[in-house]
Amino acid sequence: MSTDSKEKKLPKGIRRRKSGLYEARFTYKGELYTLYNTNLKLLQSEIAEKRYEVEHGLYAKESNVTVDSWFYTWMEEYKKNSVKYGTYKVYLDEYKSHIKEPFGRKHLKDIRGEHIQKLFNDMARRYSSTTINLVKVILSGMYTQAVRNGMVLRNPVKNTSVKKEKKKKKIRVMSIEEQNLFMRYSKNSQFYDLYMVALGTGMRNGELRALQWADIDFDNKIIHVNGTLKYIAKAKVKYMIDEPKSETSKRDIPMLDNLVTVLREHRKRQLATRMLLGDKWRPEPGFENLVFTGSFGRCISENALYQDMKKIIVQIREDGHTFGEHTPHSLRHTFATRGFERGIPPKIMQEILGHKSITMTLDIYSHVLPDKKAEEINKLAAMF
Repeated sequence: MSTDSKEKKLPKGIRRRKSGLYEARFTYKGELYTLYNTNLKLLQSEIAEKRYEVEHGLYAKESNVTVDSWFYTWMEEYKKNSVKYGTYKVYLDEYKSHIKEPFGRKHLKDIRGEHIQKLFNDMARRYSSTTINLVKVILSGMYTQAVRNGMVLRNPVKNTSVKKEKKKKKIRVMSIEEQNLFMRYSKNSQFYDLYMVALGTGMRNGELRALQWADIDFDNKIIHVNGTLKYIAKAKVKYMIDEPKSETSKRDIPMLDNLVTVLREHRKRQLATRMLLGDKWRPEPGFENLVFTGSFGRCISENALYQDMKKIIVQIREDGHTFGEHTPHSLRHTFATRGFERGIPPKIMQEILGHKSITMTLDIYSHVLPDKKAEEINKLAAMF
């Protein structure tokens, strides 16, 4: 017989997982049925009801399983091995923050479209449409699977809508003059080498901060992009290297000769700093070999880069230069724009940037293409 964390004996067929969830299971005619819940008494009631439904051929009818119980079952059985760990953690956090309190104890079958719509409307007063859409994705996924399993007859999320926010502003790209100014003024920044690599590769912010020395192939002049640095606020271990954004995000980027030099010199300085600091060099466990680090070998936060760029831009403006509003992501857009301006084919640029499709690349950088079209069509002039 299993015991929980307090060494209390648990009923037959129920065990407590490391995550703290109680798991109940039974087998009927060779098929395994499993439910999860944080509440042991509720789980006992739900598994007893499920067993009755299965044994009496009633399982195809709408179930009395609670939203809470089904969420954890759905996460464990259907999502845990099909999404990235970071996504899995985000789903857990979003459920606890926005769904558990209003819906957790209610029966899955009793939630109607107007209940979910009210939740979205209430959230709209405090949260962005991005957050609300994430909650919608979670609820829709839960109910879609519940419909497939015959637990409910329909998906109530289909009858809801999330107010669209205003169209996003155009992407920010540095002009050549701004790019030269930025690199000149950032020479004293601790992140200067990171900015150089960003402008020479188009890597994403999180990819740059996750880069490890094992990802740098100096002999073949290639950077292997294998992951992205993710910060999870509510977790004990705050940082993790997550899988790339998509399958195409895991890629190899050729290194320009100047980047080979920059990274070799950066490596030498980093090793010298580590020796100088000794025990004061304290990287987070698992992040001992990052290429780019903050003070004392720590991971670089996304906000640290934003604040550093902000200071540099303020200094540029104080010296009388005109300079636009730019963020670390502007460096990626600037790299891509310079590439298009110099005639790199969109397909090659798509592979370097790690976009899912050529359409995505063309949509994002359409601001560059009109000039290139005019340039290309002028080649027909000789025919007339």
